[in-house]
Amino acid sequence: MASKVLIVDDEAGIRNVLTSLLKERGFETSTAGTGAEALKMLGSEFYNVIVLDIILPDMTGTQLLDKIERTSSDSEVVLITGHASLDTAIQAVRKKSYDYIQKPFKLGQLLEAIEGALEHQRLTIENRRMLEQLKFLNNISSQIMKTLDLDSVLKHLLYQSMNFFRADSGAIYLRSGTDWMLRQYSGVTKRFVTEFNVLGSDHPIVRDAASARVNITDGNNGHAGSSWASVPLMYMDRPMGVMILTVKAGKRFDEEDKRLLAIVGAQAGSYIYNSVLFSQAEETRSYLEGLVRNTADAIITYSLDGKIRTWNDAATRIYGYGEAEALGRYMIIVPEDRLDDMRIIMGKVGSGEVVDNHETVRRRKDGTLIPVLATYSPVKDSGGKVVGVSSISRDITTLRQMEEEQVRIQVLEAKSKIREVIIDVIPLLMRRQVPEDERNEFISLLSQRLEEAIYDDYLGGKESVDLKTMGESIAHVLNDLGGEFTSRVEEDEIVILGTKCPWDNQSRRNPVTCMLTKSIAARFAKRAWGEAKVHVTKSLANRDDCCRVVIRRSL
Repeated sequence: MASKVLIVDDEAGIRNVLTSLLKERGFETSTAGTGAEALKMLGSEFYNVIVLDIILPDMTGTQLLDKIERTSSDSEVVLITGHASLDTAIQAVRKKSYDYIQKPFKLGQLLEAIEGALEHQRLTIENRRMLEQLKFLNNISSQIMKTLDLDSVLKHLLYQSMNFFRADSGAIYLRSGTDWMLRQYSGVTKRFVTEFNVLGSDHPIVRDAASARVNITDGNNGHAGSSWASVPLMYMDRPMGVMILTVKAGKRFDEEDKRLLAIVGAQAGSYIYNSVLFSQAEETRSYLEGLVRNTADAIITYSLDGKIRTWNDAATRIYGYGEAEALGRYMIIVPEDRLDDMRIIMGKVGSGEVVDNHETVRRRKDGTLIPVLATYSPVKDSGGKVVGVSSISRDITTLRQMEEEQVRIQVLEAKSKIREVIIDVIPLLMRRQVPEDERNEFISLLSQRLEEAIYDDYLGGKESVDLKTMGESIAHVLNDLGGEFTSRVEEDEIVILGTKCPWDNQSRRNPVTCMLTKSIAARFAKRAWGEAKVHVTKSLANRDDCCRVVIRRSL
């Protein structure tokens, strides 16, 4: 495009000569005979260079210079002066004009001055644009660096970009798996937000972003703007998202804009990457905080010298101490007799070990002791150095109660199975002619197994067993097996009385059942006392009204 030159001189001959000569050199020229006429023309059109005679009929050239500065500051001025006005021209040059030439002058002098003015103009505009670009990039950086919140980063990026490039609308998409989600927008229609909320991997905009190059499209091309730019937001070689800027008819993005947008995309991509990481870390931190706060397990951390550093809500529920009471205290939940054990654990974990599923006892604030299952792990700083101990513990009181109940149920089931075996086998012994030795051996073995299975439930752990306790225990055993027995002490004897046989009532005529009852009683007594005498004075097998078993302790 030809540079435009405005010739301002009150002499028509000079205007005509200069116009003809400059046109031959490829310049587009216009002329004005007065300062007022020149200002009017500058108000409606931009001229690269103004060739200005310093003496005009309505104002001086220096007066016009002041007005030109306000009307068309980017225009360069070359003054034409005579000898009489040389000092004035020099002062004007020092203030605002690019150069001056004296009358009479040669065409080469004027052309040289105009070319110099054009180069100065080009450099001035280019430098100003570069400064504006640097200011723009600095503004984006400074605004984005103030926060790691992802939405704030995207909002600043879009606002600053639309403002600098004078875009009419804009949108930012971020990558989410295989889809791209609309995260920030301005100046777009509701229909756009609805229809283009999510872009698939095959969408042209996504393909543009994947190419890692800024793409400029001119013409409507199905979009709202006459020119639009697709700017990949890159972190290294990875597209984090894409920014779309559009301008309406009469405006367009040029190659210089394209270069600058590429810088913006690379710069913003790094900040977005950091913000995404921060956002993910915050989500993880919030999740972990919620997990720690709401978990049923007590989570406590200690410094290496044993002082409590953190204390969650579950620790308060389990141990009774509030957080303020616990922080800074030394192992307040560890009983005195367990302190050495805890110090050993602290030493192991301090050296990097993990102590897993350690079953121990801890003390509540009210002094009660509770069984707990705890895991201890090292807490490390960013350099990998162990700086503390993390403890996750669980009150297993209920678990122990459940286990004890389960054991009791299993014992009862075992008793039932033993009784079922006895009931099934005894009739076989009665129906068959089993030799007495084998029969007695079987009964002895059966009663031994029964005694081994259930003795500890009644008498286990007792240091001494008196007559009353022994009688009650034997009666309970026989009753658990299905009989109806009571016991009493008569002088130095235990008397067991039964009205219902614990075995098969249909077989009570056979003395085998009485022998089994007697054998169980004898084994219990001998297990507790070492020696005892047991005999049956009456039995249900003889159809008496009750069974009578007498036990005498041997001294």
